[in-house]
Amino acid sequence: MNIKQIHIYGFGKLTDFRLSLSSSLQVLYGENEAGKSTLMAFIHAILFGFPTKQQSELRYEPKRGSKYGGNLLLETEEYGEILVERVGGKATGNVVVTLSDGTTKGEEFLKQLLKNMDKSMFKGIFSFNIHGLQGVNQLKGEDIGHYLLAAGTIGTDIIVKTEQQLQKELDQLFKPSGRKPELNMMLQTIKHQEKDLKKSMQHNETYENLQKELHTLLEEIEHMQGEVKKFEKQLRKLERLKQDWPFIQERKQLLKRIEEIQQKQFPVDGIHRMDTLDEQLRITNSQLQALKVKKAEYEKELQLLAPNQLIVQNESRIQLILEKWPQVLQWQEELIKRKEERRKWNEQISLLSRNVYYQEEDLKQLPSVDLSIDMKDKIRTTVKDNYYLKSKKDELEQHLEIEKNKQTELEMQCDRIESELLSEEEFRRLSDQQQTYNQLQNEYQQIQDQLKLIRFSKDQGKKESNLAMMLFYLLFSGFFLWSLTTMHYLSMAGALIGLIVLSYTAWTNKTRKKHNHDSSEGQLLKKADKILDEMNQLADRRPKYEEQQNLRSQWKELILQIENQQFRYTEKMEALSEWNKKWKDNEHQLNGIRHQLRLHDRFSSEQLPDAFDILSELAKMIHNQANNEAQLNLLIQKVSKWESELNDLVQVLGLENIANDEKIIHIKSLLKSEQDHRLLHREMKNKMDEIEHEYIKWLNGSTSLKDALNQLLTDAGAKHQEEFRKKGKEHEEYLALKNSLHMLNKQINEESLKATSSLESFDVIENELLHYQDQVDTIINRLEVLRKRLAEVNYEINLLEDGGVYTEKLHEFYHLKSMFNMKAKQWAKLTLAKQMIAKTMERMKNERFPKVLETAEYYINQLTDGQYIHFHFKESGQLKIERADHIMFDPEELSQATTEQVYISLRLALVQVLQDEYPFPMIIDDGFVNFDRDRTKRIIQILLEMSKSTQVLFFTCHEHILDLFSENQIFVLNEKETYSMVK
Repeated sequence: MNIKQIHIYGFGKLTDFRLSLSSSLQVLYGENEAGKSTLMAFIHAILFGFPTKQQSELRYEPKRGSKYGGNLLLETEEYGEILVERVGGKATGNVVVTLSDGTTKGEEFLKQLLKNMDKSMFKGIFSFNIHGLQGVNQLKGEDIGHYLLAAGTIGTDIIVKTEQQLQKELDQLFKPSGRKPELNMMLQTIKHQEKDLKKSMQHNETYENLQKELHTLLEEIEHMQGEVKKFEKQLRKLERLKQDWPFIQERKQLLKRIEEIQQKQFPVDGIHRMDTLDEQLRITNSQLQALKVKKAEYEKELQLLAPNQLIVQNESRIQLILEKWPQVLQWQEELIKRKEERRKWNEQISLLSRNVYYQEEDLKQLPSVDLSIDMKDKIRTTVKDNYYLKSKKDELEQHLEIEKNKQTELEMQCDRIESELLSEEEFRRLSDQQQTYNQLQNEYQQIQDQLKLIRFSKDQGKKESNLAMMLFYLLFSGFFLWSLTTMHYLSMAGALIGLIVLSYTAWTNKTRKKHNHDSSEGQLLKKADKILDEMNQLADRRPKYEEQQNLRSQWKELILQIENQQFRYTEKMEALSEWNKKWKDNEHQLNGIRHQLRLHDRFSSEQLPDAFDILSELAKMIHNQANNEAQLNLLIQKVSKWESELNDLVQVLGLENIANDEKIIHIKSLLKSEQDHRLLHREMKNKMDEIEHEYIKWLNGSTSLKDALNQLLTDAGAKHQEEFRKKGKEHEEYLALKNSLHMLNKQINEESLKATSSLESFDVIENELLHYQDQVDTIINRLEVLRKRLAEVNYEINLLEDGGVYTEKLHEFYHLKSMFNMKAKQWAKLTLAKQMIAKTMERMKNERFPKVLETAEYYINQLTDGQYIHFHFKESGQLKIERADHIMFDPEELSQATTEQVYISLRLALVQVLQDEYPFPMIIDDGFVNFDRDRTKRIIQILLEMSKSTQVLFFTCHEHILDLFSENQIFVLNEKETYSMVK
């Protein structure tokens, strides 16, 4: 998978940013704050989603209101070119994946395309930055080895840190030989408590028998207490029945008398109600007689006050005409004003029509002319565009002339340089000679290095040989002196022979080595002189070659400038052509506006806004004139209608045909006289109505009283009042008996009433009381015996438990054992998690890490120029690095820069091993800042080699590194620019 193009809508400081990645190794250079980190975070965000607000990562939401997000154009083997677009929406953004055939997919397809890899795993393997190196530098001792191992297996040290954290928690819980971990301390405590518990359980058999007896005693006592409560309850019932017996006998007598009376239903307080109704009926009849006399008097007076029917029938018309009279006066005044306004409107309309050359026909069509705000805005915009286009033409022609002169000047410079260039054949010959010169220079340098090595080895061998000879001389000399002092002549002869042989050997070796060194050194010197002569012959051509190279560079730059200048000239021509098109469109729009406003062509563009204002004012005046005319006609109609109604009314009332003012005065006088007469009639009618209402009320009251008397007789079942009063006395006796019965029922217990059905006499109650009392006494005596034995058993149990020590120890022992089991389960879970992590790491070590080590060895060999050659991974988990002289080093023994190079070798090797499974691009952010110049060159060569199979994006802020890359591989990010370009 390769990233071919980046388009950022809005992400951090980058807005409408476009970048095409044409090279498989792309260098993105920029100073601080230029946007490197933003661009790198954008790639992560499009592939794996925007960070949520709960995460600590920056979201890079744009500050200028641009659309949040962008897209990446990816090239894949399976689907070809696909476009991945992600914009703001839900928490991680809304993503749309568009295939080359136009099919669109969603988030699930993108996860499938990325092999279900998440952001942390991608950044741990493929997104490599300086923070990884800082992580190496901050570690100490054997932690460096673990960190490098994680970098070569999974790309991150998260699993290693998790394993270390789990081991720390396990050590806090339990250690086989520890004393302070929680489980170790709890285990010791359990052992001590178990010993104490066994001592307390020696008397366990006796204790259990006593516990069984205690349980039996408690059950029997509880049973006996239940029996006592049951018998005592029965005794209480009998005692209450004994007390209630006299009241029960009296209750029987009351029930017998109530049954004898057999009282039927009688109205409540019937006698008193009968007397009250009789008195009220007498008063009501007297009042009715008085009201009849007064009613007859009022009827005679009403006949004398009858109203004038002619006035009554036309009263509404009279009122309406009188009410409209003040308004009619106002209408007549307004008619005069409206006629004067009509004259003024006509004069103003005539004046404005002449200003815009409008005829009578044009004025009729004016209401259909578009005089809206949109038309006004259209006129203002079109006139403004016309003014702008007039001023723009001169500017465009001047710019076009300038660009044409620049193009001519650049073409003349290019012709001058082309005249100085050698032919391609001659330049190729110079280039071949320069390459030969460079090769000779490298060979000469190699010979100088070999001469230095021969001279160094010659001096070193001489020193080693002299040291060995000196030691043997001292040995044989000492042996000779010892033989001389002890008179061992045979040993003395041997020592002399050894000294002679040693001297001869030293002389022959020195002669041979000198001859060999002189021979090799002489051959190399001859070869160096020969190369030097050839270099001197070719050195004269070097200035010519450099001159031609400079000319060709200038020529390429001029060609590029001419192309750019042609593009700018074409742009200016297109701008002028576009101006002509806009000018014609503008003229067409102006003509259309004149036609829509019904204006003559003599109106210039500058006069159109004023003409529009005049037409708007004219249309407003015509509209106002039409409204005034309509109001005028309406007023004339209203006045005529009122006068017609007034004349009709005057004829009906029989008045003379006089002026309107006098007609109104006569009508008001008639209406006032009739209203006074009507007021008197209304007052008398109200009095009559009151008398009538009062009479009906007393009549209804009389009827109601009679009905109430009859209802009382009916309710009591009596035919007349004497029978009613007799039944009333019987009812009073019945109520007294019922009240007495109710009082007795309150005094007698309900259970006593129920018990009387099974008891015949008071003697039976006495016998039952004696029987139950004997039962209670027997049970109480048995309870005293049981409670005494219970106290003895409790005392013996307390002695065995020693004041409760045994139960407390038993409780503490099982509580501590339960806590121990919980901690042991926690320890088991942690152990299982650690084993799973270890198995995962072991599988990766066995399957992936050997391939990574093999590839990493190649990279470390290249990086250090063969100084470090092998990685060795021990079964104990320790990583060793072998130097060229076969000395082994632990990672913590290496220098800081070398440790970083080991880390980089493992990271690059991991990417290379995973390339078939995860063919993703590699992103590097300033990972080589601590490298020297030679090793920086080597790592760049390695990246160039990797870029043949893996796309590499290299971010840097170090300008000197750019010299190691070609121009087409570099893209410069500039903090001061607003990005809106395509490389």
